[in-house]
Amino acid sequence: MTGDSAAKSVAASGGPPAASHRALHAALEALEAGRQEEARAMLAPLVAPLMESGRAYELADHQPLVTLAEGYNASLDWAGGHLVYQVLVAAGHAGFVDRRDWLAKRVAVQEQFLAHFEGETSLARLGQVLGPRLGGQVRGIKTTRMRPGMVAMALYRHEVTLEGRSGPMVVVEKTFRDRKADIEKLTLQDLLFTTVPPQRLFAPAYYGMLRGGSFGSSFHAMVPGESLPPSRWERTWRELMYYYWSEAPHPRLAAGKKLMRQVMSDLRHVAAGGLRPAMRAHLSDRLRGDGAASAAAARMAAIEAAVAPLPLFVLHDDLHAGNILVDEQGSLSVIDWDRWWLAPIGAGWPVPFTPEDGEAMSLDRITWARPLPAGVGTSQMMLAAALWAWQLATRHEHPKDAARYLERALTWEG
Repeated sequence: MTGDSAAKSVAASGGPPAASHRALHAALEALEAGRQEEARAMLAPLVAPLMESGRAYELADHQPLVTLAEGYNASLDWAGGHLVYQVLVAAGHAGFVDRRDWLAKRVAVQEQFLAHFEGETSLARLGQVLGPRLGGQVRGIKTTRMRPGMVAMALYRHEVTLEGRSGPMVVVEKTFRDRKADIEKLTLQDLLFTTVPPQRLFAPAYYGMLRGGSFGSSFHAMVPGESLPPSRWERTWRELMYYYWSEAPHPRLAAGKKLMRQVMSDLRHVAAGGLRPAMRAHLSDRLRGDGAASAAAARMAAIEAAVAPLPLFVLHDDLHAGNILVDEQGSLSVIDWDRWWLAPIGAGWPVPFTPEDGEAMSLDRITWARPLPAGVGTSQMMLAAALWAWQLATRHEHPKDAARYLERALTWEG
């Protein structure tokens, strides 16, 4: 796909073979009629290329279909991805209801999206926008679609040629719908990077956002490198947290989202008996049943008071090895700041399932830059870490982990 000719996506040019969509429709109908074996036989040829050789497909295994859906989404065939998630839910994988419903909204705007982003050349769409931001007159843009994640609708890699420059500048465009939740991501990210120089957060250079029609975009420098090797994750994670904790947030960032406001809202939900059954099942005997609700109601005020004195910092919402890129010189770049929080120091630290496990925080690594109030230390910080870990595990549908982290918070004694 180039910026000098209208882009063609898989979805726009006919997409994957129509037969695969028909097979998914037929499998969905079979599942809804209770004919599981018939559905399995229809799905097996679709997922066979995505599985280990010789391994038989079973409906209980959700991963092959998730991989299939991700492939459709990467080619902007959201209708195909939506079909797969419908099949997953019909096969009993209720954890994918949210993805099914989320993708249905994309299907509704697919033609509009393609017309907006790929209906004209990138030079015509972005030339006048990127020129002032990159510091020159744009002479050409060569565009390639990249594989998107779950947040952005699509990712585009733009090689932008500027007047008088010997080589192109490479810019990544992340695209979103112009709806409340997505525009909140764009505007809060814009607030962050127009207040804090991106390099202070190890983030790529930021070239602003753009809203037009029913969609919005953010623009960032393309950074070289590969995802952080798993062997380096644990140490890098801790070092990044120490660094981010040392950075006091600019007063302008007070307009950002407050983690503890969300945490307390969720604790009130637990106190009202709203804990999900899948999470409740993994709690200890004394918290199972109505115990968690009683404990949350009794402990909320103490939890809030314990965390309140902790200084705040900017917390990346989705920090993991895949969002940390390492170049040939070993330099790090932290990407995907679509969501961030003002969070109490301590949030983000790895939480062991038993207090005896894991690596303890070093107060000296914190207090040299951010003095802590008298009487505040690692106990309160580990409480903040447990509350954040509970949030993440709940969001990512890990009920066993979420239950353990919640129990750590509800049984905190200071």
